[in-house]
Amino acid sequence: MALNDGDVDQTARVQGEQIAVYERRGPFWGRLTQFAVVVALAAGTVGWTLALDTVASFYPGTGMVRSTPSERPAKATVNDCRKVGPVSGDGFGYWWHCAVTVRTSDGREVRTVVRHSTVTPGDRSRPVEFREVCHGKGNTDCRYGRPAWRIWALALAALGIVRRGVVLLLLMCVGFYLLRTVVGVPRYYAWVNRRGEGRRCASRRGR
Repeated sequence: MALNDGDVDQTARVQGEQIAVYERRGPFWGRLTQFAVVVALAAGTVGWTLALDTVASFYPGTGMVRSTPSERPAKATVNDCRKVGPVSGDGFGYWWHCAVTVRTSDGREVRTVVRHSTVTPGDRSRPVEFREVCHGKGNTDCRYGRPAWRIWALALAALGIVRRGVVLLLLMCVGFYLLRTVVGVPRYYAWVNRRGEGRRCASRRGR
């Protein structure tokens, strides 16, 4: 889409203001300021990811969204547990990872580890009602969890899409400011403007 004269003037004004601020600070402090933005964006990416991991950790189910394959009833016996936190792959806070022995409805006995405090050491005294969902032939890819409403799995799936979109946007911003840190703001805009002028010339020749 071609830029009109007003858009070009506005873009040039914004670029000029940013270049002026950079040059007032000097190359060292100008680059340091750009790098500070990189660090802040990277920290925001990590914080956003951990916050959503924390939300997801409150869901105890198998994560199955579709009706097929179906969840099957099972019973779990809790074995050894260990606590992780305050920051981990489960998000913020302290969470239990427990080894469990799952007895499935078809008589199999499966040993696995469940995270997110799906079970805790307090569950050792009794069998815990579980659910099993398996993909592939011969039950080669199975997930285990407690009974949970499917709507929460749907909500977490939607949250996962939002998460990936926001993380991608933040990473693009990190790349943008990292490039400005390396080359400096004036050289960055000179490169951008050369590319923009080249595209406009090519567009005029193609008419």
